Amino acid sequence: MAYQSFREYALGTAKIGIGLGVVSVLARWVTGNTIFASPEALIKYGIFGGIGYALMGALALAAFGWVGRKVRRTYPEGETIGDFFRLKLNRTGYWVMIAILLTISVEGMFMQGMAGGLLLNILFDVPISLGMLAFFLFCVVYAGFGGIVVIHRIAFFQVIIVFVAAILIPLYFFIEKGVEHVYAGIRLYHPYLLVTNNHEGLFFIVTGLLIGCGQVFVDQASWQRLYMVETRNVVPTFLLSGLIWSTIPLAFSAMIMIVIFTGGFQNIYSLLFDLIRKIDSFPLLILFVLSAFLAVTSAFGAGIHSLISLIVGNVYPLFKPEAGEKQKIRMGYMLALAIGLLSFVLTFLLEPTLLELLFFFGIIYAALIVPVLVIVFSKGKTGNAIPFCALLGLTAGYASRVELSHMNAIWVSAIVSAAAVLAYEGGKVLRHRVQYRKR
Repeated sequence: MAYQSFREYALGTAKIGIGLGVVSVLARWVTGNTIFASPEALIKYGIFGGIGYALMGALALAAFGWVGRKVRRTYPEGETIGDFFRLKLNRTGYWVMIAILLTISVEGMFMQGMAGGLLLNILFDVPISLGMLAFFLFCVVYAGFGGIVVIHRIAFFQVIIVFVAAILIPLYFFIEKGVEHVYAGIRLYHPYLLVTNNHEGLFFIVTGLLIGCGQVFVDQASWQRLYMVETRNVVPTFLLSGLIWSTIPLAFSAMIMIVIFTGGFQNIYSLLFDLIRKIDSFPLLILFVLSAFLAVTSAFGAGIHSLISLIVGNVYPLFKPEAGEKQKIRMGYMLALAIGLLSFVLTFLLEPTLLELLFFFGIIYAALIVPVLVIVFSKGKTGNAIPFCALLGLTAGYASRVELSHMNAIWVSAIVSAAAVLAYEGGKVLRHRVQYRKR
């Protein structure tokens, strides 16, 4: 795809409406996490885990529409989250936030790459390392080199396939097996999934909301889509996206119930293999394979494209301020290869589960919520102390992991960050009052 400017590569040539906006947002957020982590949450935390995962994304996307409306009114000409931070922050605070954004970008690349490799291994018995390599090469070519136009072309196809699979596959099994038999099997083999006074499951729901809001509020791909959508359509686009997205993790959780109602299982990844074996209809099997692969590739593609846009738009000019549009596009292509290689190396060397990875980076997301809201809604420049409040919160969160659980550490991170912001803002108010009285 030949682009005339880097802005065209990053955002396209025209603003998009609600329909394409919803498709683009869903293509970003129907991810490998939805396929792997939502069933894992169901197994680990019971029915509240599946519901909590759905609520996490739905409410976070809806809330981001409200935040995004303020962003567009404040700075309508932006391209990336980095552009907005450059407007609202001083130099030191700006680079602190850019460093944090680059760090959490690794998480997105890692999670989708890991999901892609596992998916190819489960579906085609390809070695995970070889599957990840093929997955990264494909994503680098279509998203890194193709740009936003190619991403949107695939997004339509991906969203349609995923929703057809999410509706037809559970419906087929529940009609064939009978809802009563599935429910009876769950009660017999896995009664813990149906416990309604599961306090850990309820805690997962509220913690998931915290992680989800932080993740969406600083997601570079979501900010790009925010700048693609017409200003008047920002709130309805993200609200509809959240409502529609919530059905996907619930559908995949229902698919997992179809697998486990007849007995036990080895681990969370074996469940997908068992699901594939249970799909005895060849058209439905093809539908599931396509939906799973498209979900993972589109999410990784959106992530790598947004990371390229952030680096070229906000970091590269620091080293080469005179760079022209063609040079920026070439740099974007080189970054696509470099990011793909880095993602492959990380996923090859490390092997956490997707839910563990979500909790690990959830500490950063939780620490960023209040500082980002202050940056967005404050008038004028925001002091350097606000980004450092986020650093303080995430440092406290990771330090507390030695003694506390993953979810408790996430709350420590959020509380410390919020308390630091409140102390700083409260100090500013007191100083203004003292100065006013002196006059």
